[in-house]
Amino acid sequence: MTFVSGSVTAIFSPFIHEKPEKSGSYGVGFTIDRGVEAEFTEKEGVFFNDKKVSIGPAEMILKELGGNGIRLSAELPISCGFGLSGASALACGIEVSIKRNLPLSLSEIADLAHRAEVLSKTGLGDVVTQFHGGVVARLKPGSPSTSEVQRYIFRQEIDFLVFGKLPTEDILEDDIKRESVKRAGKKHLREFLRKPDIENLFRCSKQFAADSGLMDHEIRDVIEAVENGGGMASMVMLGRAVFAVNGKETLEEFKGQKFSARIAPCGIKI
Repeated sequence: MTFVSGSVTAIFSPFIHEKPEKSGSYGVGFTIDRGVEAEFTEKEGVFFNDKKVSIGPAEMILKELGGNGIRLSAELPISCGFGLSGASALACGIEVSIKRNLPLSLSEIADLAHRAEVLSKTGLGDVVTQFHGGVVARLKPGSPSTSEVQRYIFRQEIDFLVFGKLPTEDILEDDIKRESVKRAGKKHLREFLRKPDIENLFRCSKQFAADSGLMDHEIRDVIEAVENGGGMASMVMLGRAVFAVNGKETLEEFKGQKFSARIAPCGIKI
């Protein structure tokens, strides 16, 4: 059994290259103690919470490494900004590699998972964050083995409110949206690096969500409510979801899926 953490992106700036291994993103994200568990199976295909599904990156990994099938389970909502496609691909790669005794290092498997994510247009930085674990500032885009990062350990419980999906592909394929996100992401990454602590992470993330045009009125109302109650909050990228500190009681006032998780210093458990 392999576990890969879900990842929450607070700030990002996409970088698209003709070579998928060089594509990625600048930004800041963190792993949480909830994620994807994967188990090798001889049944053909990808199964998510006991249902056969299509998860592009995991399917690519199965085909590339010669696995028949993978059984995935997760409590986190899919396509809502928790990096489950990247976690699924990475966990799948590790499980197949172990069961088939393949001569692959963890970084090589992570690179394959990142490549599968880029080609599937489901993410650009989640696998890098999951590979390193903790709070990860991505300073140079690319595959996990070539990207440049700065890691931090913030021991913090985070509260979440999820309204619904915000497909990554919708943002990455819109030139105007992508350029707006790119500019705002680089700006607020620099601001976070000047003072890399939990308070500044929330401040920079919230400003990024506003400046990039990704924050809608409903998300803004939740963030303001949490702040009025003495907490901190921002938007999960890319999902219609909010993450907060000291905001649990306030989040209960809104409709949506609610849960809490801790920032995890390690993104992979085998």
